[in-house]
Amino acid sequence: MADSRNKGAAFERDLVKRLNTFFADNGVVDGNGQDLTCKRNLDQYQTAGMCDIEIPGHAIEAKAYKSGWWYAPAWWDQVLEACGDRTPVLIYKFNNKAIRVCVPIHAINPGFERDNAQTVVMTLDQWFILLGKYFKEGSYGGQKKIDGECFGQLY
Repeated sequence: MADSRNKGAAFERDLVKRLNTFFADNGVVDGNGQDLTCKRNLDQYQTAGMCDIEIPGHAIEAKAYKSGWWYAPAWWDQVLEACGDRTPVLIYKFNNKAIRVCVPIHAINPGFERDNAQTVVMTLDQWFILLGKYFKEGSYGGQKKIDGECFGQLY
């Protein structure tokens, strides 16, 4: 148990580092004009129903396992429990395989019905492209901006 918890925590730290690098490289700022950064949600270990990492408009659950190919439905259920009205994001990896990201299909195309049961899986790099669009426009495809937060221009 301790070894798997350490593996999960290490994966979360790696994701936070990658996200913060993405934010810095793309000039993403928070509502106060400060560089946006994220960190691990350490309260998740004490309280059920919390995500691993929070970024504006998104609740992220991270999973790292030794073997497998596809995510477990229980992982998606876990991020749905934690997301509230934010976009649920499941980021998972298995040893010696690429990191994968699962999001609702409406995050790719807002023309689709907002149904978190309909998902799409992509690489981490592909999700960063999608995330860049979100922070550049303040939304996915022109949906309402998140509570007055403003974001820097990308590129």
